[in-house]
Amino acid sequence: MNTTTATLWVGKNSLEQVEAPLPEPPDEGLLLEVEANGICGSDLHFVSREPAAPLVLGHEIVGRIVAFGAGHPRTDAGDAPLGEGDTVALFPWVPCHRCWSCRRFGPGAATCEKAFVYGVPLDEIGLAAPRRASGDSVELTGGFGRHVAVRAGTYLWKVPPHLPAAVASLLDPLAVAVRGVDMTRTATGTWDEVLTPDSTAVVLGAGAVGLLTGLVLRAQGVGTVIVTGSRSARLAAARDIGMDLVIDRDEVGESARRDAVLDLTGGRGADLVIDATNSPAALGEALAMVRRLGTVVELGNIVPDGSTVAVDPARDICQRNVRLLGMSFNPPRSYSEAMALLGRHHDIPFERLITGSYTLDHVAEALRDISSDGVKVVLTA
Repeated sequence: MNTTTATLWVGKNSLEQVEAPLPEPPDEGLLLEVEANGICGSDLHFVSREPAAPLVLGHEIVGRIVAFGAGHPRTDAGDAPLGEGDTVALFPWVPCHRCWSCRRFGPGAATCEKAFVYGVPLDEIGLAAPRRASGDSVELTGGFGRHVAVRAGTYLWKVPPHLPAAVASLLDPLAVAVRGVDMTRTATGTWDEVLTPDSTAVVLGAGAVGLLTGLVLRAQGVGTVIVTGSRSARLAAARDIGMDLVIDRDEVGESARRDAVLDLTGGRGADLVIDATNSPAALGEALAMVRRLGTVVELGNIVPDGSTVAVDPARDICQRNVRLLGMSFNPPRSYSEAMALLGRHHDIPFERLITGSYTLDHVAEALRDISSDGVKVVLTA
């Protein structure tokens, strides 16, 4: 029997290399050989906890099609034809298409109540995990392994030949950035319009999602983009990709950071603030930086850590007519838009954000890298 290998999350801060049978491709699905998988900050969070059951993590998956299951349409989410040997990037959520939310709002990550997610412990994101019998073989559900069994109904996109697999693995975090910016859109000329050439946007957090958000804001024509963050390599990357002002939060206190934004905006505050940190306290900072009639997007705190932040609804939001938007996950459309942007990688400096690369059997080292100074670390075949 043919076999493959994977890195299994087996305990708190504990990973184990395992060998598993190489399965046949699922009906209407396919078998994928992983070419690249980006390390997400959520992977660090998951590994620091005890798993409900051993799991192959990794949801930023790019791979080569090994075989199609019976009945697969052999097209991608944009109807491009697919064949064995083609490289594809996955939308990690597989909606059920049957629950009330899917029927009411359409199949999408933020709506489905019974979704499956590649490489993510479902119980950690508010979904019910299926029961597995003890002794079950390893399921190839994530990109921390050499193969993934891709389920029926999975949205995926063909990767253009000119796009390196490591850059294509940015699809998932870039889609988060795209959605975070897209949801601020309004009709042209309305009082809450913020995506304009004369607007100022602040991104809190200089990790991969934060810097990708800066690039999306720039691509949308926002006039001035400010990034706040820490860690020297991340701040250097922010400057290298053309952010207008980069503030080191370790060197500049919260009050002084707000003053810097006020000074740059004539005392008004930023038109738009997007929190891409994983710190609940950053929401309070965002509300303090935004102008009257401005917009705040919270997309960095999707996994609860038990901490809270004090907000005065009257003073911080209502009296100033601040529009506060929360986002957790994003629909397939955001991935289509993100793939179109990745196709312009010769003009948009995505590759500058990839600061580390490790082979698939060096997951622990990759996790250590991203926990230190790395912007984006990628596992490659």
